[in-house]
Amino acid sequence: MAQEKPSYEVNEEFNGMAKQLVEIHAEKFNGIDIDKVCCVNTSKKRKDNGVLDRIWKVNAVKMPEAIHNRYGWYVILHADDWDELSEKHKLVLVADVLHGLPADLDSQGKVNSCDAKGYLSMFSTFGINFQDDPDIPHLINDEVEWK
Repeated sequence: MAQEKPSYEVNEEFNGMAKQLVEIHAEKFNGIDIDKVCCVNTSKKRKDNGVLDRIWKVNAVKMPEAIHNRYGWYVILHADDWDELSEKHKLVLVADVLHGLPADLDSQGKVNSCDAKGYLSMFSTFGINFQDDPDIPHLINDEVEWK
């Protein structure tokens, strides 16, 4: 039986939240050109292999494709996972993704690795299990002291 090809749709909600977070938390996300980021949802189901994975992936647009593409990065989310999140969990996911984007021009075509060093402020500010924490702050409405 042939596999059904996944469909992709621009996630305007994510893109809007990213713009707000970069504006509100400018000191944290300084240097990130949010107009170079596009989030898409995929209909593809995420594999449940027993490993705790992020529900998102960032792909950098590399040369020579970057010559013809206005975006430098695509964020790919599984639509089912995104739809299950509360607004404040969506916002913290967006902040998590923003940590994957390099803030300097020399890093175009690259993505920050998903390690504790690059994401330390997410863990320090919100805790190790921030994705599941019902008491995380709302990153637009609440004061957040980034660590």
